[in-house]
Amino acid sequence: MKLPRVFAGLALVLPALVEAQRFVGYYGKTAGECPDYPSFAPKDLPIDLYTNLNFAFAMLNADGMIAMQDESDATIYKEINALKLRKPTLRTAVTVGGWSMDMAHYSKMVSTPENRQKFIKGAITFIRQHGFDGIDFDWEYPSDPKRGGHPDDPQNFVTFMKEMREAANAEQLKDKQERLILSIALPGGPFHGKYFLVPKLAPYVNWFNIMAYNLHGQWEAQVFCAAPLADPAKDTPYYGYSLIDAITSMAPKTVNPKKFNLGLSLSGVTFTLKDGQKNTPGSPAIGPGPKGCQEKGAMAYFESKKLANNLKITDFKQRATDIFHREVTTAPRMDEISKCMYMVVNGNQWVGFDTPETFAYKVEYLKNYGFGGVSIWSMDSDTANHELTNSIHSSLTKGFIQDTSNDDLSATADKAGGGSSSSAHARFANNIVSMMALCIISAALVV
Repeated sequence: MKLPRVFAGLALVLPALVEAQRFVGYYGKTAGECPDYPSFAPKDLPIDLYTNLNFAFAMLNADGMIAMQDESDATIYKEINALKLRKPTLRTAVTVGGWSMDMAHYSKMVSTPENRQKFIKGAITFIRQHGFDGIDFDWEYPSDPKRGGHPDDPQNFVTFMKEMREAANAEQLKDKQERLILSIALPGGPFHGKYFLVPKLAPYVNWFNIMAYNLHGQWEAQVFCAAPLADPAKDTPYYGYSLIDAITSMAPKTVNPKKFNLGLSLSGVTFTLKDGQKNTPGSPAIGPGPKGCQEKGAMAYFESKKLANNLKITDFKQRATDIFHREVTTAPRMDEISKCMYMVVNGNQWVGFDTPETFAYKVEYLKNYGFGGVSIWSMDSDTANHELTNSIHSSLTKGFIQDTSNDDLSATADKAGGGSSSSAHARFANNIVSMMALCIISAALVV
């Protein structure tokens, strides 16, 4: 049957209302040189899945200026930004900071008007020169004296972001340029989180990326997954760190939830068990697991996936070679509180990791909370066929409407702290009503 002309037009409108939510990927090499390492050149990235790519990392140097970590990064900059020729809607940014950077440089930079303006002018030039669309700030952490912090850092950071936004809005744009995207990486829980004045920062950023991972790890004497949905560590000194805790502590209700992306890690955590026979979450540990493709205490998904697959192959000769001589000795199982998988390798090495199944629980939680999307750390930990990334994308985009109203800060910054939760819900409801109306009209036309 031939559709009426008006109905055909509406059919083109409806899909536009149901779009992918923000899907931010951090491009940083966390896996070492090992034969299991999948190809991770920019050309191999699944850019059809991503809305944004962040290069991690650039640094803030002792002179208070943005700078490359290595001169060879310039080549990667070009390769990443060239991906926009294949996908014009893709947006890129460079992340300044990371755990290894001297964070005292951040504290010094934001401390005076002169230092702030020096950085801002240099940063905008740097971003435009290398073809990026924005800048992501990863300060770990303001006010932390062990990390070079100062008590005035939180408010100084707000002042800096206000001035950064004003400068970005005042920039004279060239042909086809857009206003710079500004984002902030937030810690994944109460620790250090109180030093980020999120409601005051919200008017000046496009979004926040909450690092809801590495919440438990090798510094603890009990085994827990690194990014549990709910925290299984009740009645222990390590309680209070979970994905739910990260959301409730870092995403205040006074800020529109669409301002937040939930950070998901493609790496798992490893421990050495004190007693190999005791391996449920909370069992005693005596340190991190040994180094594999990643550092001690961590395991990329492509590693854990291969080990779990080997367990299914009864013929030992057919199993994939593992250069670290690892073998699963207790089969993977899900912890119902954490909603993560765990297994034991070589009798005493405990591995906690996420899978498509466990990520589905976490993505459903963030959607119910109304978040704007996800951020992935780090893209290079996935399998060669991007199994985890595909599963997250599928869970995130299924049947949900993207609200991009908070992504455009080209005008004066929002004075209401980034918009209220109620206003976000109202826009969501309006979109639903609009879709229903279109469907009703369309149906009537068919009749």
